[in-house]
Amino acid sequence: MTTKTYEKSFISLKRHLADYLPQLEQAISAIRVLETTALDPEALSQALADLHVASTVLEPYFEGMREAIDQFTESRSDEA
Repeated sequence: MTTKTYEKSFISLKRHLADYLPQLEQAISAIRVLETTALDPEALSQALADLHVASTVLEPYFEGMREAIDQFTESRSDEA
């Protein structure tokens, strides 16, 4: 593959990471709320709902990330 292909796959990987990170941060925030020892029922319900939404949203992002990582890895090995 050419350097241009490598650059394109790297740009794709960075784009997927940028999309994935905010969703992952939301999931981590929800988990931190769940780890709180003095959790009231409303906060617990909201944290569980937030975690459910984050995990649902993260699934397709994860697939895109995995494809981008595979492309990046392939383009790097072809460059060597």
